[in-house]
Amino acid sequence: MYASHTRRLLRRDRGARAHGGAARRRASKPLLCFVGAILLVAASRHTLLPKVPFLGSFWRVSLASGAYIPMPKFYGVKYELHTLPVDAKAVADGDTITVYVDAADPRESANVPREVQQAAAERTKARTAKNYEKADMLHKIIVDAGYRQVPDLTGKHVLAKKYRIRLRGIDAPENSMPYGKEAKEELVRLVKGRTLKVSICDTDRYGRLVGDVVCNGVFVQEHMLKKGLTWHYSAYDRRPELAEWEKQAWVSGLGLWALPNPEKPWEWRKEKRARKW
Repeated sequence: MYASHTRRLLRRDRGARAHGGAARRRASKPLLCFVGAILLVAASRHTLLPKVPFLGSFWRVSLASGAYIPMPKFYGVKYELHTLPVDAKAVADGDTITVYVDAADPRESANVPREVQQAAAERTKARTAKNYEKADMLHKIIVDAGYRQVPDLTGKHVLAKKYRIRLRGIDAPENSMPYGKEAKEELVRLVKGRTLKVSICDTDRYGRLVGDVVCNGVFVQEHMLKKGLTWHYSAYDRRPELAEWEKQAWVSGLGLWALPNPEKPWEWRKEKRARKW
């Protein structure tokens, strides 16, 4: 009887241990799945996202074409311009735009010469009276001072200050170079009829303002680089994001990168100057 009771106890103990082992195995499955998911996410993050070095140094990216790269910081900005709608004729090439800023803008209003203000008011009256000879004379006074009367967003003509903008950090092929025409046409398509926000950081030797341009939420330099229509002008702008956008277009063979040996526009200009001498 004692032996029979002992055997029953042993069987019950083995069953309990077996049941407990099965329960532990069932409980461990979700944990293993969770750990596996974490490892997969970590692996994909390592593959797809930029590696950011410690201590805040610039990150470099080795990415497949089309991977996301954040917009760079607009460092060194001295002031901003908010332009009137851009005319298609104001785009000189793939990296230069002439823009106009409303003279009523707080930053501009205090600097408008008195004679320009008077000429603009008199020209409006002359045009209303259809005295076009006087209107043309007054127009010359306005233009010679660096101003013009251009349409605002409502279509009303307003007095505006003229600025030539050189897009910072990129260099487009000259109009007579391969893809020069395409670069200009793409920039026209992007900015025509739209207002721009221009973050000015410098003035170049030709008197143009150098800055970062945003149009309708699009960073223009990024757009042009990704299309393969401009070079990263690394001699004047070392931001790594611009280099990576250029690299994406190069990897995909877009735009000028479809050419077997595209010529750098700054080298083309240098050779052209040398030929003149």
